[in-house]
Amino acid sequence: MGYSEKVHHAYTQRADSSMSVPGMTKLRRTAFPRKAAYLVLSACFTLLFFVYIHERTSSKDVLVILKTGATEIRDKLLVHLNTTLRCYPDYMLFSDYEENFHGQHVYDALEYVTPEIQEKHGDFELWRRLQEGGHSALKPQELSGPVSKPQENNSGKPSNPGWKLDKWKFLPMVNRTYHEYPSKKWYIFVETDTYILWQTLLNYLAALDETKPYYIGAQVWIGHILFAHGGTGFAVSNPAMKNVTEMFQEHQAHWEGFTSNHWAGDCILGKAFADSGTPLTKAWPIWQGDDIGRVTYWREDGPRRQWCAPAVSYHHLGPGAINDLWEFEQGWIKNTSGDSSAFLRHKDMFSQYLLPKIEEPRANWDNHANDDLGPVQSLQECGELCEDDGKCLQYRLTPDLRCLSGTRPMLGEWAKGVESGWVVERIREWGEEMEQCGNDTWIT
Repeated sequence: MGYSEKVHHAYTQRADSSMSVPGMTKLRRTAFPRKAAYLVLSACFTLLFFVYIHERTSSKDVLVILKTGATEIRDKLLVHLNTTLRCYPDYMLFSDYEENFHGQHVYDALEYVTPEIQEKHGDFELWRRLQEGGHSALKPQELSGPVSKPQENNSGKPSNPGWKLDKWKFLPMVNRTYHEYPSKKWYIFVETDTYILWQTLLNYLAALDETKPYYIGAQVWIGHILFAHGGTGFAVSNPAMKNVTEMFQEHQAHWEGFTSNHWAGDCILGKAFADSGTPLTKAWPIWQGDDIGRVTYWREDGPRRQWCAPAVSYHHLGPGAINDLWEFEQGWIKNTSGDSSAFLRHKDMFSQYLLPKIEEPRANWDNHANDDLGPVQSLQECGELCEDDGKCLQYRLTPDLRCLSGTRPMLGEWAKGVESGWVVERIREWGEEMEQCGNDTWIT
């Protein structure tokens, strides 16, 4: 079936809803049946995912929605099938191309976009190719590779066809999600380079009233629009989902026009939530957009300090970092001896995750030290210069043999030809000297 025939077929499969949810449109499935989300649960050390962590909230009340795309799915989704998704009772996978990936159904988030847009809009050029040729239609330069990097500008990636298509996924994905699972208490939206500390998240949700409309995430502005940064992950309660989907279904043409004239899908979604009566609950630094190697533990924003806040999310992570975080979290959960009320703060991630990883210097590693101390002959010599400076906590040697130092601790990331080291005792002391945390926990 060619793309134009599929467009027509998908659009005409709308039928009267049998659900008692006002304003919903029943979308008949036309492809793979949804496979049970439970994989090998023995891989998750905690069976508390299936029991109540609070009288109002258990993991079975939560649906995780993971968004990906055809240009990245083969590089970035498999690690989640082997780690994070093994611990979620229910989840949905969305892309810009419907397929069966390692036995899992991946929904096409764009299936029910207005056919004229699918057939003619320039942003859908990649989507049309995918309908005709599948993954074989992708060009090598369009593939993402396994590692996600922060954007270097504030206007996205306008030359990337997958990125141009991505903004169209958000509202249709929310609409389809609520249709498939209209009774969940909470909906958690993530991307393939996002990691969620699951038990900490469940404790956060237990502190909230799911009967109220909530849209919670790390706050970002584009112009006057406040929204939750998509890659950081965000949480939505059932009433908020109901309100925004009803509005979208009633005014789909308006929102598709707004999407066409904008560039950021998470911003579009944020405006839709606000217009439907659910403004953003600003939850940085519980939800935060740095990768685990770039966390600014010392950062403050008004009364909120990253150091003391619970840690729910990390972003811009490659498969290796996601696997490493998952193994860390499973070990931590095992060590809690079944205490479902336990959760991790950023200071705990510093002491339990970062410190054990910086005990020895690393080759092919960049810890982001950036104060230039001049040329040296070796990492050892660079370390000696750092030791001589009482404020220096870490150092690195560039491929052209320049020594760089840093006065704040950071783990860093893999980088060919770079060497890094840390003054571990000073970093331990730095952590001990950080201001003590009170009882501040959740942003509600």
